[in-house]
Amino acid sequence: MKAIIPVAGHGTRLEPHTLFIQKCLLPVAGKPVLEHIIDKLIKINVEEITLIIGHLGEQVREFCKRIDKVKFSFVEQKKRLGLGHAIYMGLEKNEEPVLIVLGDAILELDYEKIISSQSSSIGVARVEDPERFGIAEMLGDRIVKVVEKPINPSSNLALIGIYYISSQNALIHGLEYIIKNEIRTNDEYQLTDAFTVMIKDDHCFNAFEIDNCLDCGVPETLFSTNRILLNRGINNALHPTALVENSKLEFCTISQGCTIINSQLSNVIMLPGSKVMNQNLENQMIGIDSKLVN
Repeated sequence: MKAIIPVAGHGTRLEPHTLFIQKCLLPVAGKPVLEHIIDKLIKINVEEITLIIGHLGEQVREFCKRIDKVKFSFVEQKKRLGLGHAIYMGLEKNEEPVLIVLGDAILELDYEKIISSQSSSIGVARVEDPERFGIAEMLGDRIVKVVEKPINPSSNLALIGIYYISSQNALIHGLEYIIKNEIRTNDEYQLTDAFTVMIKDDHCFNAFEIDNCLDCGVPETLFSTNRILLNRGINNALHPTALVENSKLEFCTISQGCTIINSQLSNVIMLPGSKVMNQNLENQMIGIDSKLVN
């Protein structure tokens, strides 16, 4: 099976760190967000992963050289024309299925079940702020309408970022239709608009309710995800090269070459080469080679 992961975005909400590190490579619970996602795909025997790259794309290429259990291909999205355009660039003209997983969240669900579906299936969850999401409207167990970030949502059933499409050709047709006819939402080609075309063509979409969405796209949720994952097991994720002296750490991800002296850290993510001394920190990310010393 083939999967597509779009990771071309800049990650402005995580600046300044994403000026130097691609946002999908920021670490949570000891490893990059992208690695968490890829690990789940390897477990269901995905054979090929196409990554749509852009901002700091060479970092993604270099990172993937570390993983030999799956074949990678890379497509550069030079112009940011929307998620629909990004996915279009990674599709192949055949009737084979494709699994699309967005690169800014770690999704917990029954992956085996979603890829065994006979029909296209979209991961959904009920949310408190549906205007921030693509929204699905249902008739029984079938999706009959999708709307991208509606002003007055008719449903709180949000599209969460995983899509199993039973035929790549069917999705290509939907995307080519909206691109040819300049159908854009918020000035971008959206997957949801392509899905609307497919639904009108009687393509069947079922909804698949996910168990948990561990978002990593903004600082607040990145720290929340780091704490949740570390709380399940190792408590702290320390790189072997990190130096820790006379310090107390809880739910911390500490990267290579970091130094911590006389400090108390809770849910702190330290990027490579950073140093803290005589600090009491919580819910913070310390940038590459940064120093917080008193």
